[in-house]
Amino acid sequence: MNISQVAKKLGVSARTVRRYIKTGKVQAELVSGHFGEEYRILEIPPELCPTEREGKASSPGQAPGQNLGQVVDIIRELQEKNLALAAQLGVATERIRNMESKIKLLAAPKRRWWQRIFVRWAK
Repeated sequence: MNISQVAKKLGVSARTVRRYIKTGKVQAELVSGHFGEEYRILEIPPELCPTEREGKASSPGQAPGQNLGQVVDIIRELQEKNLALAAQLGVATERIRNMESKIKLLAAPKRRWWQRIFVRWAK
């Protein structure tokens, strides 16, 4: 099979299949083709097949619907963490605004060039 055929079978992009070849997850050999050398894949490892991945998602004694409950629990937990982080971000933003306003009070007001000249003459 060529790269695009394997990509369709695995449900991933051709770029991902090339990555798999480069990292050694998929064994491929270079053969000469019409437009130069191209990869040919003789066998797809079973751990990369979509049917194998779906089978690993749930335990053998577990019904498919039970796995959905775990996913919902994970989503709730992530939402709670997201809300906590958003609150921390709001507090940090407010502290930054307070600090910026204090810095503005400490900085001397800028005067234009002509104001500096006339102040010197007035003394």
